[in-house]
Amino acid sequence: MGEILALTWAQWRTNLSYRVRMVYTLVGVVVSVVPLFFVAGAVQPVMADAIAAEGGQAFGFLLVGLAAVGMVTVAVATLPRAIGGGVGTGVLEALLATPASLPRLLAGLSTFDMAFALVRTVVTLGIGWALGANLQVGGVVPGLLILILITLAHVPFALMASALVLAFRTTGPLPQGVLLISTLLGGAYYPTHVIPSWLESVSTFVPLTYGLRALRHVLLEGLPLSAVFPDLLALVGSGLGLLIAGSACMALALRYARRNGTLAQY
Repeated sequence: MGEILALTWAQWRTNLSYRVRMVYTLVGVVVSVVPLFFVAGAVQPVMADAIAAEGGQAFGFLLVGLAAVGMVTVAVATLPRAIGGGVGTGVLEALLATPASLPRLLAGLSTFDMAFALVRTVVTLGIGWALGANLQVGGVVPGLLILILITLAHVPFALMASALVLAFRTTGPLPQGVLLISTLLGGAYYPTHVIPSWLESVSTFVPLTYGLRALRHVLLEGLPLSAVFPDLLALVGSGLGLLIAGSACMALALRYARRNGTLAQY
């Protein structure tokens, strides 16, 4: 645990030296939510029937989708970026030479960005609530727990992308492909039941589908966690399955890089 805290603290100190960038990031949250408010007002008559089972309000529906996609983006992109930077500067090789275990190192390299993303998400939801989103106060804490589960369920994709960086120095189209599929088929900006049936069947393999449905039921309708347990079970199950695959990819990539001596190629 100490290694994770040390790496997180180091990233906090680094980001603290770029205060303007951090403030600019938070200001960007406002810039993204306000236009969404007006767009949601325009599409409310069109979306009302389709989202009746998920809050019925277009602004709340889209706001929750925006918040979830933001967390997924950070979950998928942070670790490969950190690994790439560590390889380029030689930091990764030095970290791997320490007694710290690989899981702790990987967690430490990504914890700060994920925590800051969660702060941005809370600010996003807070601004949305102030503008009239039908967020249920009692669903805030369960909703944050679901957001964390959504994030963790997508970390395995970051492991796969990081493995590609170690082996081939590029993530390829993997992060962009995961984000595109999650956004289009995960119900981020429209319910999955409005898409063609053959695509809807594909969406059952997208972890975000289950996470977002549970999140909207809790945040927009005030349902307890027990009411969305099947969706949470599917989310956790898919995340564990992907974690096994992601961990295997990472182990193979490290073995390949060490065998070929590419960890030292900056």
